[in-house]
Amino acid sequence: MICLRCGQCCLHLDIFVVNPFSILADGSIDPDDRQAMIFKAAGQRCPHLAPQVGREGEMAVCTIHHLPCYRGSPCEQFEQLGPEDAVCIMSGYFQALAEKG
Repeated sequence: MICLRCGQCCLHLDIFVVNPFSILADGSIDPDDRQAMIFKAAGQRCPHLAPQVGREGEMAVCTIHHLPCYRGSPCEQFEQLGPEDAVCIMSGYFQALAEKG
């Protein structure tokens, strides 16, 4: 999946995310920390989402995407159905839901 970095998944999905208070100085998390993952409910903004405005407009930037704690997280493992080299369709799906609602 080619992420369009729209931030819609970071807002609209129920998902477990890395607890910002559990990230160690080296960017990892303690594997024995029982509070290292927290539930983010649909409609609640991910604490790691940082919108940035660039030449191409606003993009969603994950502030932990480059850190070791992101590896193996539910966000990293999230995939859509379809070809690996296809553009993500989730943004369009969430927009259609909003228009119906």
